[in-house]
Order: sequence, then structure tokens, then C-alpha cells
Amino acid sequence: MASSKQLENTIKRKTAKVAKLQKEVKVETSAIAKLKSDLVSAKKKEAEAKAKAKAKAKPKAKAKAKPKAKAKAKPKAKPTSVLGIF
Repeated sequence: MASSKQLENTIKRKTAKVAKLQKEVKVETSAIAKLKSDLVSAKKKEAEAKAKAKAKAKPKAKAKAKPKAKAKAKPKAKPTSVLGIF
């Protein structure tokens, strides 16, 4: 079994390690928050740029389309007999 001095030293080391890791987690969490805010602002800028580009890309007024000529109806074929004597 370990002596009380060894146990105290182990506890100190582990406590220091935990404190260091908690500090690192805090730093990384703040970095994530900053990146999220940067992402939101970047998306907003991209959306504005896209809207601006879309507004510029509107086509000019087209010339009026000429009305299409209506197709004439074909006359119905007259029935003929097999012998052609009708």
C-alpha cells in the first residue's frame, strides 16, 4: 500500500492535471463560440452577396413574342367504297 506522502503527491498531480485540462476545455469552448459567430456572419455576407448578384442578373425586358399562326384544320377524308363506286 502507498504511503500518505505518495498519496498526497498523486492527488496534487491529478488535481493540477484536471485544472490544466479544464483550462484547455474553456479555451476550446470559447474558440468554438467565436467560430460559430464567424460562421453566422459569413453566411449573412454570402446571402447578401447572392441577393445582390441575383438583382444585377435580372434579364432585360424581352421583345414581345409574335403570335403563332394557327394551324388550319385538315379536311375530313370522304369515305370511299372498296370498289370506288360511291
